[in-house]
Amino acid sequence: MLSIVSAPVPDAAAVAAMRWRMAQALFDHCNREDWLIYDRLLFSGDAVATRIAWLYRQEHGLLGPSFANYVATWPVDRITKEWERFRAETRILMAGLAERIKREEEVLYPHAERVIARRQAAA
Repeated sequence: MLSIVSAPVPDAAAVAAMRWRMAQALFDHCNREDWLIYDRLLFSGDAVATRIAWLYRQEHGLLGPSFANYVATWPVDRITKEWERFRAETRILMAGLAERIKREEEVLYPHAERVIARRQAAA
């Protein structure tokens, strides 16, 4: 998406296609992470992992509605009329997603790995 909004002029078809792919990827990621990570951590019996999972799951639940709001706020005709503003808001959105991914990798996933390793050692 960042490469698309780096263009000096809008490519409405590219934006629409990329937003669709992003929506699908976000939906798939959220469902997979909910099942593979959050449920396991919430019921792990590990107080720290449970607390972290609960906090992240609450925030996680806002990702889909937030992205849907972004798409609804920016129909294709508005994108072409307000390209500079759309570019700026898209960069902010993408930076937020990148920060979220970074925090998941640095905070959430290590807890998941620890819980999984503990289960495997106990088996």
